[in-house]
Amino acid sequence: MFNISQIGKIMKATNRLNMPTEFNSTLPLTITVKKQLNPIRYLLQLGKKEVEVKSYTKLEIGANYKAQINQTDNKIEIKNLSKIPTIFNKIPKTLNYTIDDLIKDDSLKDNKSYKHFLLNHLANSNSKDEFLFFTQLLLADNQQIKHLFINEKKKRALMQLKYKKNRLKFYGFFEHLGAIGGEMFLADTIYLNLMVEFQNSLTLINQNIDELKGIVVNIKQEKIKPLFEVSNNSLLNLKA
Repeated sequence: MFNISQIGKIMKATNRLNMPTEFNSTLPLTITVKKQLNPIRYLLQLGKKEVEVKSYTKLEIGANYKAQINQTDNKIEIKNLSKIPTIFNKIPKTLNYTIDDLIKDDSLKDNKSYKHFLLNHLANSNSKDEFLFFTQLLLADNQQIKHLFINEKKKRALMQLKYKKNRLKFYGFFEHLGAIGGEMFLADTIYLNLMVEFQNSLTLINQNIDELKGIVVNIKQEKIKPLFEVSNNSLLNLKA
């Protein structure tokens, strides 16, 4: 069975690369869809800039996306749009965990303690949104999906975990690297099959793969879906 320190090792190594980015950075940037101008043109918020773009893929107004941005002269090219999970944008400020807090927190180390952790936060919610957030995490827990969070300034991260025998499926979302996913399993050692959505994130992780000593890593670029997500604030409209 995997323990929280092994998962924390992966989150710590990945989150070290999860640094703030500027507009011309190679890492994926956050885009907010401001409005739809016509069937294929949208107004996007890109950092402090608003830009008009053409997209044949329908975008959700008000939603946040990660994308690879290339700029040459006055032309902006946006590639590989990936919607940021709703639950990532709903992380309460009360979950102000650092990665070291996460690794040391005994309340997350077994099923009974984890459920107590959720119920305690639910009972002490300070707002309707916070109450809905922890209710959703309880619904996810009923599907054997656990959530871990890092909520440091400019370096937030989310990890979803689902155990099955000696395998652990996971999905993660990092503030600046975007989504990662895959599975860990035990054989003669620990193996990690890791997927990332953006080529530049893949390159960066490959350059720092030695951070994961003691784990055999296979990494590739691929589209990734969360293990659990909510479509809006309604508890009647959940999907997993």
